[in-house]
Amino acid sequence: MPEIRADERRATSMPKLIIHTPEGQRCELDLAARHLKLGRADWCDFVLRNDAEVSREHAEIWLDDGGSVIVEDLGSKNGTRVDDGPVFKGARRPAARMIRIGEHEIEIVGASRSAEQPRFAPDHDTRLSDTQYFPSSRGLGDFNQQRLGLLIQLTERIGGVFERKQLLEQALDACCEALGFERGLIVLKTQRGDTELPVVRNIQRDETGAFKVSRTIINRALVEGERAIVNNPATDLQGSLTESLVRFPICSALCVPILYRGDVLGVVYGDRITQASTYQPEDVDFLAAIAQQVGVGLANLALFQEREKAQLVYAELKQARAIQQRLLPAAPLSLGLVRVEGYNEPSSAVSGDYYDFFDLEDGRVGLIIADVTGHGLPAALLMANLQSAVRVALSSEVPLPELAERLNKLICRNTASHVFITAILGTVDTRTGVVEYVSAGHPGPLLIERGRVQEPLADRNSLPLGIEPDETYQTSRIEPARERRALMFYTDGVVEAADRDGAMLGVRPVINALAMLHTHTAEEVIRTVRQTVRKHLDGVSSADDMTLLAVQLTGGD
Repeated sequence: MPEIRADERRATSMPKLIIHTPEGQRCELDLAARHLKLGRADWCDFVLRNDAEVSREHAEIWLDDGGSVIVEDLGSKNGTRVDDGPVFKGARRPAARMIRIGEHEIEIVGASRSAEQPRFAPDHDTRLSDTQYFPSSRGLGDFNQQRLGLLIQLTERIGGVFERKQLLEQALDACCEALGFERGLIVLKTQRGDTELPVVRNIQRDETGAFKVSRTIINRALVEGERAIVNNPATDLQGSLTESLVRFPICSALCVPILYRGDVLGVVYGDRITQASTYQPEDVDFLAAIAQQVGVGLANLALFQEREKAQLVYAELKQARAIQQRLLPAAPLSLGLVRVEGYNEPSSAVSGDYYDFFDLEDGRVGLIIADVTGHGLPAALLMANLQSAVRVALSSEVPLPELAERLNKLICRNTASHVFITAILGTVDTRTGVVEYVSAGHPGPLLIERGRVQEPLADRNSLPLGIEPDETYQTSRIEPARERRALMFYTDGVVEAADRDGAMLGVRPVINALAMLHTHTAEEVIRTVRQTVRKHLDGVSSADDMTLLAVQLTGGD
């Protein structure tokens, strides 16, 4: 018999990657839980140079909670290979010995491999002449009253089980009881694409840590979804007994796939080593019926766990949203000729938009409105970091263009190439009403005065933060006026709000609504824009965050 081998290596003190370059150089890189990014871009944790087959951001490598090496190809052009497997792209794979990226060979040293993960040794040249295989499309047939009762009992027992090992143990116990197995095991596929042995009965490992089970039978169940009956293999091998068969001779065995909606989730295997009785097709059908119930139980368990995880994530997101709301200004700010108020409405639990205003204590108010690419928690975390940086850097000693350039370089250095932020950074003089701001790829503010609304020219608009590290920024200035006026800053979630037909609101309806205002208070400006967006959506949820920042001004005499 061939073998399922347990891992024979043990982790050393510090797992490492030994990188062999095309030029013959050898470099070492420590492995940890932190993802290491490899590619030809200078910002990668390890740069793979002089290799045309390597993408800018090619792959990430890290240790999972069990200490196993995980490799994720980041959608590279030429793909990644681990161990002796095929090239893959845009997916994760476990790695045991070797990783190949382009012409670079990466050796894995000192990383643990789970002892519960089975490894299948090649079969010897033997022939099980009394082995029958049946396709997964074969029906389950009719069972006698006793077996039907056992099947119903098992269904009831595992229906209320919400722990995987307990479910599988009950299933394997039922198989051993109903079919007379003296040894048995359940093999499951993992999300990473390999296999594991969560439940084993009476199958001892030898001195090498190997289980004596037929690789061919189990692989045909795992890959092809076939059921197998093996009867009297020792007498049918025609003089070609293998070492494994001598050590663990079996009299008969059954093996079936665990199926759910056509997908193979794993395998149930059982055998007899002392009883001479044989198995019949109705026996393998009954085992397949048990395995089918196991598949349903595993699927239900996965749904239950996903629901629990979703509830936990939802609770954490609610907490994150509460924290994010506390980072926003708690109340409008009124100083001198200026009153500032903001509003944020996320499309998900947390927002990728952000606004802030605060007293600079030099007669000015600092303000910012920004929109990061994407939504949800990653965008919100980046925004929280931006807020801290702006609060520290926005002062009378730092001109606005220089502040924007500093922030841009910081974001370019510390974020991925596809992440950027549109933003307006500005100040308002509370004594004169002068507004100065720089725009980094953000929509310009709407200026509201005397029953009309005008859009400031966008000729000073620069690239968003995080795209080009050497980008420069220029200051735009709005002079004071004798009349009461207001400025309305907004994110693109306002003008890109789409109704049920997919039509976007655009800026014109917002301008028309603001032009009809008789008062230009910050509160009234925000209320009017919100009502305009809500009317356009007509009950449809917005796909983007919406943020407003209104500045109410009274010009000098």
